[in-house]
Amino acid sequence: MVSVLFLCSIFSFLDRQIIALMVDDIKLDLGLNDFEIGLLQGPPFGIFYAIMSIPIALAADRYSRRNIIVAGVTFWSLATAACGLAGSFWHLFLARVGVGSGEATLSPCSYSMISDYFRRHQLPLAMSVFTMGNLTGVGLAMIIGGSVITYAKSLDEIVLWGLGAVEPWQFSFIVIGLPGLALAMLVLSIREPARRGALQTRDATSLRAFVQFVRGHWRTFATLFGSFTMLVLVAYGNFAWVPTFFIRTFGWSEAHAGTVYGLVVAVFGTGGALFGGWLASWLTKRGYEDAPYRATLLCSLPLAPLAVLVFVVAPDGNWAALFYAPYQIFSAVPAGLAATAMMSITPNQMRAKISSAYLFFSNFIGLSLGAAAVGFITHNLFNDDMMVRYSLTIVNCVGAPLAVIAIWLGMKHYRESLADVAQEQD
Repeated sequence: MVSVLFLCSIFSFLDRQIIALMVDDIKLDLGLNDFEIGLLQGPPFGIFYAIMSIPIALAADRYSRRNIIVAGVTFWSLATAACGLAGSFWHLFLARVGVGSGEATLSPCSYSMISDYFRRHQLPLAMSVFTMGNLTGVGLAMIIGGSVITYAKSLDEIVLWGLGAVEPWQFSFIVIGLPGLALAMLVLSIREPARRGALQTRDATSLRAFVQFVRGHWRTFATLFGSFTMLVLVAYGNFAWVPTFFIRTFGWSEAHAGTVYGLVVAVFGTGGALFGGWLASWLTKRGYEDAPYRATLLCSLPLAPLAVLVFVVAPDGNWAALFYAPYQIFSAVPAGLAATAMMSITPNQMRAKISSAYLFFSNFIGLSLGAAAVGFITHNLFNDDMMVRYSLTIVNCVGAPLAVIAIWLGMKHYRESLADVAQEQD
């Protein structure tokens, strides 16, 4: 089950992040600037991902989570292919809305299902395996996308049946999107698990009960949402613009930038996610009730200094990639730990809803603003496309320290919430 959901996570990030490798091609063809490209990468996906996660979560706490994922995979795959049909900013904007709306099904349903399959001490590692698909997907988006774009550009003309001539970037969206339809069929092979840890009250699935639960633990959720949302903002700013940083700053080709960046994210990112899951499980076994917070805090402290090394100090692209490897390890550690923390204190009938609430904030703010913030600073503050390295530095050096402060403030509240939940279950 985790393996299939891991594949879904890979495809979801492959489909959402492929646009990052085609920034300059889309800009030239559609006549856009960096801020408009940042808007295309963030808000249409993030805002509608956040909005759609709410009704999806309500359904997931009542109905088959597996079937909801099947519908979502099918929809976002078709929407990714539809990005290849776009001929203007607004056409591409609407297609990205479709990608975000479809992908909103995956995380709330997956978090809930995984929580029903695994015991508490196993949960951090299981969650990290699922969420490391995000980083593998980003890496494959760069590697596969770079290869597809290079192949497409090598053709004199690309003519598709029923569509006519298309640009290389349009062809890439279509090629990347359509294989997801086969993945939707694979999801049907997994079993819907029995729900564990459910409240034995008739209104446990109601919004009123959910609001009362969140209100009772509002300090925990406020610091959890705030800290991880800032880390998401930083991560998506990097996902969207680091390939362009290599291309503009060091003169790399799309294929070379995609391959190097993709390998770093896929290898060191997935390694960091697994390490984070292992570290939190290890800390849990040794009696640290706040293990997800503690592991995240320890590994978020080096992010800002490492970002300076990558984007400012590195003398060439190879050094920048070398410095980015440890950065990617530490930044990937929290990948599954936000979900672990939420699932550990939330009753079964509310898990999809709390996941959607977290995803609403993290995507509405983090995903939507991360890419847009870098583009906004580059275009409006510096007014120079070559200054993207300093825009990335600013976003990293503001976002990561704010996340560290929020995590530190939230550790005590999380321990209190765990104690309250344990008392209620007794």
